[in-house]
Amino acid sequence: MRLPVIVVSHSGDDAAPEGGVYVFVDGIGAALARAREAAGGKDVTVMGGASIGQQFLRAGLVDELSIHLVPVLLGDGIRMFEGLGPGHVDLRTVEVLEGSAATHLRYRVADR
Repeated sequence: MRLPVIVVSHSGDDAAPEGGVYVFVDGIGAALARAREAAGGKDVTVMGGASIGQQFLRAGLVDELSIHLVPVLLGDGIRMFEGLGPGHVDLRTVEVLEGSAATHLRYRVADR
């Protein structure tokens, strides 16, 4: 069985191609609800850029956080952990995998 790919978009379902695996929804709440339904009680993984990650973190909807750190410095873009609000998010290290092209970090959000 092929699970759908839930995409947060302001276009809504009108953007979905006929017979495709993509489901377009408006907002992280709708995306999470559809993903949980499709997963049938299994874990759900959220992937996306900084903006989507920030929205899920601010809403307290993240249990674990995976960061793939590539040794390249970019001069521009959206900072992943900017604008999360007052206070801090306490993380506990779960796993660190070092590779030649990237370091893969996995953290558990401590207060979840």
